[in-house]
Amino acid sequence: MPLNAVKYLKPAAKVAVLSVLLGACAPMGPYVASRDFTVPAHWAAFAQSEPRMADQGWVASFNSSVLNQLVQDAMTSNRDLRAAAARLTEAQALARQSGAGAFPTLDAELGTRADGNGSSRSGVVAGLGVNWELDLWGRVQGQRMAAGYEAVAAEAIFEAARQSLAAAVTLAWIDVNGNARALEIARQELTARQSLLNSVEARIEAQEILAVEGNSARADVSRARDRVIASEAAVANGLRVLEVLTGRYPSGRLNAVTGLPALPGRVPVGLPAQILERRPDIIAAERQVAAAFYRRSQAKAAQMPLVSLSGDITRRHGGLTPDGLVWSLVGNIFAPIIDGGRRAEEVNIRTARQQEALALYGAQALTAFREVETAIADEAALRRRLTLLNSAARELEQAVGTERQRFEAGELEAFRLNDLRVRYYAALRDAHAVRVALLRNRVELHLALGGSFVTEVPAPAASQQDLASASQTD
Repeated sequence: MPLNAVKYLKPAAKVAVLSVLLGACAPMGPYVASRDFTVPAHWAAFAQSEPRMADQGWVASFNSSVLNQLVQDAMTSNRDLRAAAARLTEAQALARQSGAGAFPTLDAELGTRADGNGSSRSGVVAGLGVNWELDLWGRVQGQRMAAGYEAVAAEAIFEAARQSLAAAVTLAWIDVNGNARALEIARQELTARQSLLNSVEARIEAQEILAVEGNSARADVSRARDRVIASEAAVANGLRVLEVLTGRYPSGRLNAVTGLPALPGRVPVGLPAQILERRPDIIAAERQVAAAFYRRSQAKAAQMPLVSLSGDITRRHGGLTPDGLVWSLVGNIFAPIIDGGRRAEEVNIRTARQQEALALYGAQALTAFREVETAIADEAALRRRLTLLNSAARELEQAVGTERQRFEAGELEAFRLNDLRVRYYAALRDAHAVRVALLRNRVELHLALGGSFVTEVPAPAASQQDLASASQTD
């Protein structure tokens, strides 16, 4: 198949064909074979294809202006992201520096010179010197291209850091509001248990029930108070996490408690292969494959003779002789003869790194598929669980109301009402935990997809065809 045909294939087929092309073009040995898994037409967690939803971004889909502002604050003030931005700037500068090798260098000289042999001739010398390596074997080109791909990979890694930070802020915000809701439930339970204790103590005083029931009711109040304290601490700790993520001092007083957002709608997912074209970590892995091929090309070219041109032009002012203009032009050939196998081993090193980059690329793709499939399957299971737990909580709430009336009428013992309340609040907490898990799972799904449900194919610095072509430079 002509290499030009690769760009007309669907993404899934493109990856498979690329795998074969790269294996055929480069001397990978037995370690690299064609890809041994098939990309499905649709996610396995769906029985059939789902429509895609157009939205303005996954963070905005939670419909919270507070969350939007927190994410924006993190993008501008997070220290780790600033460090990642500095690494990106460094990679871009290295790429520009590597590209300078393709151009001649020009140096200027200005000084004084005095002749020997007792002569009094002296003067000021000014000159220009030029040197240019003729890149006959592609060494400089390989170095320049590799650095360029590494810079693009660094840019993708930076974008992955931005997405991870947005996800971390969103997850922390969900946790804070989830813990705030858990605090409300704990306070409701404490109020209910305190009310029951008051009723129990009144009936003990009236000698209607035994004093031991008061011990049990007071113990339940203490446990309820413990849950309140634990929930308060969880809210404060979550706020500190948010504060650090957004570049603030961790005081635990950030105003971020707004209540949990509504549950997300259905998951509209497109083709799995789209992940390979939009996830920043996948893009970075792909560019690192290209860089590895060019690094090997550079190493192979370094085994060949180095040909360069150098020249200079000087002019002397002053002294006993008239001003003179002197120029020279020299061609140089530097051919390695014996280097103890250093250059040959450098080729072996770069070949091994090719294998590593290809393997990591494939592993990253499989990880992406697993993460999306898992998130989709988990959402379906969590939704079923939430339906069941909400139903259980409603049934128990109704039972508690009925049995409370029987207890007040003296028809029910306190421990039976207490047992129902324990089960009711346990179901309430479980349902709330699953709701929080659903929201967190949606964030994980967006992170696995590399963004919102809108499929935006990035403009790559290198096409898949470029990767295959790079291997042919060997």
